[in-house]
Amino acid sequence: MLISAVTWRLIYVLLRAYLKERPPLFSCRICSFIHGFVAAFMGINQCFLFDWPFEHPEWKTSYLQTFILNMSWGYFIHDTFWMLKYEREDKTMMCHHLICIFALTRIIFKGYSGAQTTCALGCMELTNPFLQIRWFLRTYGFQSAPVFYSTEISFFLVFIVVRLILGTYFLTVIVKQPNNDWDFIFMSVAIYAVSWMFVFTMVKYFFKKYVGRDQLQPNQTSIAIQKQL
Repeated sequence: MLISAVTWRLIYVLLRAYLKERPPLFSCRICSFIHGFVAAFMGINQCFLFDWPFEHPEWKTSYLQTFILNMSWGYFIHDTFWMLKYEREDKTMMCHHLICIFALTRIIFKGYSGAQTTCALGCMELTNPFLQIRWFLRTYGFQSAPVFYSTEISFFLVFIVVRLILGTYFLTVIVKQPNNDWDFIFMSVAIYAVSWMFVFTMVKYFFKKYVGRDQLQPNQTSIAIQKQL
């Protein structure tokens, strides 16, 4: 686990050395994109095992699933300390990271339920690459281009589908599954609640920008949206 955190820190340091003319947030965003892409690709693959993983919480965590869990644990540790160092610790985001760190730690040490955890993790991280691409487009001055708006709207739609629609289904299955531990259910409810907090902020921004009379500029977004997991 510590090796994972050190690895993410090393990746960040190397990016900072190579992109020294860029602000620290630029390198942090690249780390977030890498984690989101890799975690989504590897995690979603765990949803398509020989049987639906949410029906078998007793399955032992495989070596690949342990790797995915450790990789994400290290990333969240790195990103949490980064937010504290640069004083960008939005309360909702900090709460999200702390819950994820605690949940991943429990699953790693329990040695089972890794299949459903990595599946859910992969689905949730599917939104992250969209968010980072949106930020890079804005940084390079494409905030008024069609590609920016299409990326932003795609991010909102994917977030709603994954975090609310699919998330509600996952939570329902988890709560109804009698073999799930109480702490796994509690952690699932906590992450689901944080997702609703993100959605509330995003919907408010979306209506102000695209529906309301006072059109927001592309850079007038909250930190919760800008630095989502």
